[in-house]
Amino acid sequence: MKEFPNKNAVKMVRTIKNAVMKHDTFALFSHEVPDGDAIGSQVALALALRALGKKVTSLRFDGVPEALAFLNRGRAIKNYRPNRDRKRIVDAEVVFILDASDYARLGEFTDCIGETGSLVINIDHHCDNSFFGDINFVRFGAGGTAELVFEVVRELGVPVRGAIAEAIYVGICTDTLGFKYIDPAGNIIGIVSQLVRAGIDIEKLQEKLYYLKPDSYLDDLTAMFKRVSYQNGGSVAWFAIPGSEELSYYQRELAMETLHRLLCMKKIKASLMLHQLKYGVEVWFRSKTDVNVGTVADEFGGGGHKTASGALINNASLTEAIPRVLARVAAAMPRRTGRGKA
Repeated sequence: MKEFPNKNAVKMVRTIKNAVMKHDTFALFSHEVPDGDAIGSQVALALALRALGKKVTSLRFDGVPEALAFLNRGRAIKNYRPNRDRKRIVDAEVVFILDASDYARLGEFTDCIGETGSLVINIDHHCDNSFFGDINFVRFGAGGTAELVFEVVRELGVPVRGAIAEAIYVGICTDTLGFKYIDPAGNIIGIVSQLVRAGIDIEKLQEKLYYLKPDSYLDDLTAMFKRVSYQNGGSVAWFAIPGSEELSYYQRELAMETLHRLLCMKKIKASLMLHQLKYGVEVWFRSKTDVNVGTVADEFGGGGHKTASGALINNASLTEAIPRVLARVAAAMPRRTGRGKA
């Protein structure tokens, strides 16, 4: 397959290949409260390493979300059992950490991984990545970590087809909100083209991702819309979710769909979700192309795309965060030009 024109990426995937070929035992992890990119990346890499005859321990504390269970072929990801798995983690020669900007994103695995003397390979696309690995394959413009995993698997010489191809497709599709965000270099389009030629059935995958919601879905979505408030003359729509627990996969799907549907209306330029956590407020930003919410997220220590980004405001409450966030989004709104009142 044709190499993408990224000299650093070519060098990095070869470095990772050399590390893989020199070792036999591997442990794989992705961030807690997983999304499609985390699960897809972990499944694809676990299956690829096993295809090479490697011993792979691929684990989660919180399990694979039911909506993504169809990806977990051959139990590529298992639920953590201390008596069975702790020694395997500690003894692993190489640890892959996928789709996580730092060790803290691994939740309960953080301390366990800290006990290893393993070579740590960090594969990620988040703008706040702390480059914590011994090898860091991080590209901010990637359409998800699954895009980078595709490049690694291809370099390893493992055929990208079947369950591996499906996992990579789901990772990229979900992290780009159904390919709404395409990288300027066109890597995503090239990868999807290769996955189609490898035999994935996009219609079936789309059905599994988007057309098998719980029967309460519309009622649950309606309840989410009832939380919405409007600011800045109605051009900014926002809602808050109280409580200190992490949102479930289903709750995050509902929040994401609400943000997307709000932007369907002509008047709305930006939509926001704020969620109270124990350690601060999580903010999701979405916008149309004339509002750069990526720069707004940067101001709060986050990052992302111009029209889709996120941030965590540490040690803040919703009461404190809401006016701060709304003020910064208002400042990012396009100014009216021409005659008449501003």
